[in-house]
Amino acid sequence: LNPNLASLTMNNLDDVDGHIYVQDNDNLASVSMNNLEYAGGGIGVQVEHNPNLASLTMNSLEYMAKRIYVGYNDNLASLAMNNLEGVGGRGYIDVTNNKNLTSLAMNNLRYVVG
Repeated sequence: LNPNLASLTMNNLDDVDGHIYVQDNDNLASVSMNNLEYAGGGIGVQVEHNPNLASLTMNSLEYMAKRIYVGYNDNLASLAMNNLEGVGGRGYIDVTNNKNLTSLAMNNLRYVVG
């Protein structure tokens, strides 16, 4: 919870062995994790309840060992994970209750095991 956060950019992050939570940031408009290639362990990536979030990009993400949850981001229009090939282990993808989502890109997704 950070009421002043408008943009979150993690362009040097390439590997997470835990989890990333981005939630309850009223003024957050964009989240970019464009060099993240792998996320495993922990819970995974969870982005929720950011009412002004318009775009979420993780275009280098190739594999997720756990879950990707994106929910209740009322202004989210674009979600891009163009290099995501697979979700394994007990993982899953849950994109729910994003009222303005018009673009969801997972062009390389080949498998989800969970």
